[in-house]
Amino acid sequence: MRVLRIACPKDTPAANVCDVWDTRLAPGTVARSPFTSRIRYIVLRGPEAGLKAWRAERRDLHADFLHLFGDESKVVPPLVAVAIGGDADNTQDRSLGYVDDLVLR
Repeated sequence: MRVLRIACPKDTPAANVCDVWDTRLAPGTVARSPFTSRIRYIVLRGPEAGLKAWRAERRDLHADFLHLFGDESKVVPPLVAVAIGGDADNTQDRSLGYVDDLVLR
């Protein structure tokens, strides 16, 4: 984190909440990144979620942060960014997803 802040000092997030869909883990599963403790995951949809269908998700970012990082901080930092992506490099697979009507309230 120290090196990252030297390279990109402005608004470098110290904690990342990642909502994921997973083909093996059950919804509600919480996990930490194997690469850094600063990224933590909540599984929103698991193997029961069918493919090739639109799904609506609604999240309480404040509550998610406290659920994942509340053991370290009771203060939720300001939201810096929202990133959406598909990641299958560790499984040597492919993924494709579409996003529509992203709203922050």
